Amino acid sequence: MTLFDTQPWLVTAAPVPAVDDQWRNTLPLAPVFREPPPAWPTVSPAAAVEAATSALSPFGQLGGTAARLAASIYDPPEGLANVPAAPGWDLVLVVDTSPSMTAWYPAANAIAACAHDMPCFHSVHVVKMHHRRSTLRSDLFASADMPVLHAERFSSDRPKITLVLTDGVGAAWHRRLLWEDLHQWATSHTVAILHVLPHHHWSLSGIPTQPIQLRAPQPCCPNKDLETTPTTDSQSPANEGHPTTSQGSVLIPVLEIRKRWLDQWTRLLLTDFLVHQQTLEIAAPSPRPVVPSPAPAHDDAPGPDQLITGFHTTAPEHAFNLAVLLAAAPLNRFVMQLITAELAPAATTRDLSAVLTSGLLVSIDSPVGEEDSYGGITYDFLPGVRQSLLAWGESSQTHRVVSLLDTYLSPFAPALKGISTRMRSPDVQALPRLTRSSAPYLEIEHSVLTALSGETPRHRTVAHVLRERLDAMTSAQPSAGAPTRT
Repeated sequence: MTLFDTQPWLVTAAPVPAVDDQWRNTLPLAPVFREPPPAWPTVSPAAAVEAATSALSPFGQLGGTAARLAASIYDPPEGLANVPAAPGWDLVLVVDTSPSMTAWYPAANAIAACAHDMPCFHSVHVVKMHHRRSTLRSDLFASADMPVLHAERFSSDRPKITLVLTDGVGAAWHRRLLWEDLHQWATSHTVAILHVLPHHHWSLSGIPTQPIQLRAPQPCCPNKDLETTPTTDSQSPANEGHPTTSQGSVLIPVLEIRKRWLDQWTRLLLTDFLVHQQTLEIAAPSPRPVVPSPAPAHDDAPGPDQLITGFHTTAPEHAFNLAVLLAAAPLNRFVMQLITAELAPAATTRDLSAVLTSGLLVSIDSPVGEEDSYGGITYDFLPGVRQSLLAWGESSQTHRVVSLLDTYLSPFAPALKGISTRMRSPDVQALPRLTRSSAPYLEIEHSVLTALSGETPRHRTVAHVLRERLDAMTSAQPSAGAPTRT
């Protein structure tokens, strides 16, 4: 499985632009998100960056000329051969870190690394948007990032671009917590949203878009200065240059991470042509945060079988098969990517994203400093869902998942050491010592033993003993706090 899963909507064939050494940043960019352990099967970093470079290659058109292009971004105007190159752009890359975006962290790493090495960008600042539990706009960004986000420019001779990388699924988008910030940024400089999902799935997100023809009256102008015409009558001269948006609102182009879409956007920035764009309109003053509809009452909430049936009906086949595999493992983003790469090579990043947004999972708050622990548990299935999913799978699949856990995860989660042997030959004496830290892993081991109980009577016996021990611990130490639904 490659980084972008060879999905045509994300990466299309494009030459990798040459990088002029005088523009190259001298210091390497550290990964935005922690990468898997070196020994784990993973995407080749070189291949990942090459894929990102191919997708982002149109950005290379941003830094080659000091004046506006006359015809198109592919035909530089005459007389500019000896003009000094522009001093580049300053890029602020805002990366959404909602639970559903964890499937896209490798893509975020590659995109940031690619942008860092592109000659058109003088500097690249990466800012994380935190909204795992956000209910207030002030929760989205760390205070140390605010000067970077709200600076109009970092230098008087360099334009600024802010790109927001997201799937639009998180609560902050549905509650419009980012609207005020987006409006402020778009008033002072160039802003666009890079949507990791293909356009036909945007209806699932909290980013409502509309098609509009845009023209930039000046190169590198802020979004507020963009001129608009209706797409339904874009050829009519009478409509050209007449805004179709409400007074004081700004338009934010929303782009697939695909060469054709980025070509169109760079054409907008560098030419005086009308360019078709999907846009998000944000009014000023910003609308009040949207209050989500209340969750169904407990008695009306669907049961595990209903949830799984609904997901099985609507999800892609590879996404459902991946969910069945994940049911045999303690879940964090590293484990999910490991299982996807090794046991579900046909599944794509979008399939993993579908599992994360399926409603089958809850996110679990990790202690400070352990959010990116290789052996930590940051996701769990809703009660009853794991066992029902395991019933859909074959025992051979379950054993393969357990073998992966024993090989790769046990060094970081000691409770899993020897689990593949325990699943093949269950023995009460071989069970790990039950402690508060090992209990979550043994809960999963109990689910797997129960799913394999048809193989031998020993599986049922050991599962029964382990259940009694776990229940005794739960009675003595009741759980504090409840996980949050992703």
